[in-house]
Amino acid sequence: MIQVYKFEDETEEKCRLKCLDELDVYNNEILTKEYEEDNKYIMEVVKKVDVENFIKDYLTNITSKMGINAKINIIESDNIFSVKMFSDSNAILIGKDGKNLSSLQSLIRQTLSNMVKFNIKVNLDASNYKEKKERYFEADIKKIINEVMSSKDEIKLDPMNSYNRRLVHSIASEYYNIETESFGEEPDRYVVIRYVEK
Repeated sequence: MIQVYKFEDETEEKCRLKCLDELDVYNNEILTKEYEEDNKYIMEVVKKVDVENFIKDYLTNITSKMGINAKINIIESDNIFSVKMFSDSNAILIGKDGKNLSSLQSLIRQTLSNMVKFNIKVNLDASNYKEKKERYFEADIKKIINEVMSSKDEIKLDPMNSYNRRLVHSIASEYYNIETESFGEEPDRYVVIRYVEK
């Protein structure tokens, strides 16, 4: 379990000082949910180290029940916990098309959300699967953009999740004569890449 601490005071500054003093932490060592209620400033706080320990214990427990001995590394940056797992059974951890990995990530995010009642960002990867997949995806998108630039025909991409759509828009923004637009409704939302004269 992750301990959630609650502080309240007249102002944000007083509330924050009380929190940092009582928990004996620095500002960058905590995650907070802050709001005002009945003319009081309220902070719900968790220590990042507690979140890291929970994630490590949780994943160790799940993977051992799967019969997998996984090494788990966690790096926190900008309030995002990047979790990398390494084992001799990476294929099982990843699953077909990354489905097991995606399920594990959803499970841990939901468990954390239920426990602390605010959003904690966790990105889970096994044997750099997502990182490699993203590199291949970027290379494919660049190839498609080059096709569009030479043919000047627009290309409609297959439906994809919001993260990949953002990635397509971001990659395309680096090209002068290319624009992108998303169409459709989830889960069938897709991107069109087109050439534009400027």
